[in-house]
Amino acid sequence: MKKLGRNIRAIREMRNLTQKALAEAIGYSQRHVSRIEKGEIPLKEECIQSISDALEVSSQKLIDLDYDSFLKK
Repeated sequence: MKKLGRNIRAIREMRNLTQKALAEAIGYSQRHVSRIEKGEIPLKEECIQSISDALEVSSQKLIDLDYDSFLKK
C-alpha cells in the first residue's frame, strides 16, 4: 500500500497537481487523498482506476512503478 501511495504522490507532483485538485477530480476529500498517499487506506480497484484516469497514467503503471528507480533516471 505504501508503494502505491508513493507512486500516486510522485505522479501527482509530476503533473503539478495538488492533493486538493486530485481529490476533486476523483470525488474524495483532500484528507482522503493524503491518507491514500501515506498508505493508510487500502484501495479498491475502482479507486485506483479513478486515480489513474485523473493522473493520465495506466493503473498498471501506477501500481508497478518503482519510484526509487524512476528518480535515478
